[in-house]
This record gives sequence, C-alpha cells and structure tokens, in this order.
Amino acid sequence: MTLGLGLSIKFIVCSSFLSLLIACSDTNNAREWLLKNDNLYYKNTAIDWRVESVEGCKTCVISQDVVYQPEGISSYNTLMQSQNWVAVHELSKINVIRLKMPDQTPYLFVERINERTLTLFNQQQNYSIKIGEVTAVNFNNQRFSILIKNFEEVDKQSVALPRRASLEFIALKID
Repeated sequence: MTLGLGLSIKFIVCSSFLSLLIACSDTNNAREWLLKNDNLYYKNTAIDWRVESVEGCKTCVISQDVVYQPEGISSYNTLMQSQNWVAVHELSKINVIRLKMPDQTPYLFVERINERTLTLFNQQQNYSIKIGEVTAVNFNNQRFSILIKNFEEVDKQSVALPRRASLEFIALKID
C-alpha cells in the first residue's frame, strides 16, 4: 500500500511541476503580443503609437522617426522591448514595406491586384494579402505578421519601382 501511495504522491508532485512549467512558459513575449485586423495588442490592450510607452510594459519603448524622400515624408514608430525589436507602425509615401531593424532592413514592394487584394513581393518571394487582414511572411529565416491598414497607389503600375503611394502598415516579429 505504501508503494502505491508513494507513486501517487510522486505523480501529483510531477503533475504540479509540469503544470507550473507550462503556466510560466505562457508568459513569453510571443504570447504577450498579438497583431489583430485593426492594431497591435500587448496583453489585450491596443498599442497607442502616438506615445513613447506601452501600458503595462515597463521595458517597452516606442521611438518615432521620419524619413525624407523625394516622394514625401514617411513616418514610422518602432517598438522595442528590453532593447529587442518587436514591431513597427509606418505611414509611408512609397509602395514599400520596410522593416527597419538594428541589423537589417528587409523590404517588400506592394501592388494592388484588385479592390482589397494586394501582392507583396521582392526578388525572392511573393505573397497575396488582403487589406485589413493579418498575413505571415518570412524574411531571412525570421517570421513576421503584417497588417496593411491602408494602401492607395499614386503612380500607375507602369512607373518604375518604388512608386509613390499612401501605405499604412504594422509588422510584428514572431520569432
């Protein structure tokens, strides 16, 4: 009888430890951040890109910057957590999604296929994406979620790339 009781106690202890381990793993960065069809969220709270902090995240900073180009002024807000690149929100005057990260700046051109559907492409890849829907893309073995909130072409598609446009997007690094 004591052998069975000892095994039961070991089972309960091991089960409790495993449950605790799983619960702790749910608090990692990937679960804190969620890109929905309207905005980026931190622990179910929408990010306000106009401020430099994130509610509930003491290690998060949003830096705001602008890029002056012949096509116009583009503004972007980069979100860092513990000095690691997490996401970007950009209002661009060209048809290019650029992810300005510390060690690289991968990009995708954007073109309209029809009213809601766009194509994102560069020399290595091509994605079909709908305005207002989150899509997963890969850059250099890293995954990102991208949400295009608005896209209006200014130049015709016969004009050389990059083209003038009005583009608003959010990109979240997944891993």
